Formats: sequence, structure tokens, C-alpha cells
Amino acid sequence: MISIFQPSQTRPLITTETVDYTTHQRLIHPIRTAVFVDEQNIPAEFELDQDDPVSQHVLAFCKGEAIGTGRLTRAGKIGRVAVLRPFRRQGVGLCVMHRLITLAKREHHSEVVLSAQHHAIPFYEKLGFETEGSLFVEAGIAHVKMRKKLRRTPPAETPRTDRRRHFNWQEA
Repeated sequence: MISIFQPSQTRPLITTETVDYTTHQRLIHPIRTAVFVDEQNIPAEFELDQDDPVSQHVLAFCKGEAIGTGRLTRAGKIGRVAVLRPFRRQGVGLCVMHRLITLAKREHHSEVVLSAQHHAIPFYEKLGFETEGSLFVEAGIAHVKMRKKLRRTPPAETPRTDRRRHFNWQEA
């Protein structure tokens, strides 16, 4: 688990984790059901699809409780981003999106796309996404396609064991 966000003493630590869908679907689906089916009245049969088992999933946690989720498909599409109502506007969605974008870079995607609900366009614009085309209706809700070009993230550097190759500025 990686610590992502701890804004103040009044807000608890938010962490995100890339998770295996099969192992964690019992945590993923209640969040998506609460947001999409219960709150937004999207039919339950639209909530699950063939991309779930083959996508990379992210979960956000607060005090050990799963509070947000999102996924990245093999085609580089971000979707199913959802945060439980009591945890909205606290940076949870931002943490999930940052993790998904990092995953896309590591998978060598040159861009990511998503279908943003109309009310969420400003959120995605702050992350560097640009609208593309006109509004369309999906599951009874106005959406717009958005795209973000990605700069490649170099692989994590392996720590060196040979200290002779390091220059210590404090000793110079």
C-alpha cells in the first residue's frame, strides 16, 4: 500500500493500492453499486462488464475501509471511477486518478481516454484531460469523451550497491 494524501490533522490518511480484480471484487463492487446504481440509478446490469477481469483496478482506503475505486482497461481507457459519498471532495478521486495515470504510463500507453459525466468535466480538466467531441448520453447520463496525452515515466531506478560511483556533495 502506498500513502498518497494526508491533507490535515482533521482528515485521515488516504492510501491507494493496485489490486487484483478476482481477489478484491468484493470491495470494488459495493462502491460502484452505491455510486452508480443506488445514487445515479444506472441499471445494475451496466455496472459489470467483460473488461473488469482483464483491467487493472485501484482501490482507495481510509482507516482500512475501501472508499474509492477506478480501473484502467488494456486499451488505455479509465473508467468506473467512484468514491463513496462521505469521502468526496477530500482528494480521494484525485488519488485514484493519479494512480491510474501512473499505471497507464508504466504500461506504455501514449494517452488515456475516459467518458466523463458532464458534472465531472472540471475535475478531469484539472488533471490535464481535454474534451473531445460533443456530449452523448450513456446509461441516461450526459457524458463527453476526454483524452490526456501521457509522457512516459522511466522505470523505477534500482538502488546501487556500489557506493564508489555516487558523488556525495556534502563531502566535496
